[in-house]
Amino acid sequence: MKLKRILALTGVILIAGMYIATLILALTGNSNTMNLFLLSILLTIMIPLIIHLFLMLLNVRRGKNVMDETYSYREKKDDT
Repeated sequence: MKLKRILALTGVILIAGMYIATLILALTGNSNTMNLFLLSILLTIMIPLIIHLFLMLLNVRRGKNVMDETYSYREKKDDT
């Protein structure tokens, strides 16, 4: 559970840092601002996906099902 929180916090810091950098470059009038903004939008989608895939692969490596603990809000069904 602690690993999930660390990865989530890392993702939030990365995404916020990208948007802050884009804002600073936009205010200073840098010519690459639009490219950085488009990169920020792309990485806003990619960073959570990469973190999610990492957690799924970690579950598989630990011998669990791909869906175990990745979706903690789902009810677990018993296979009886």
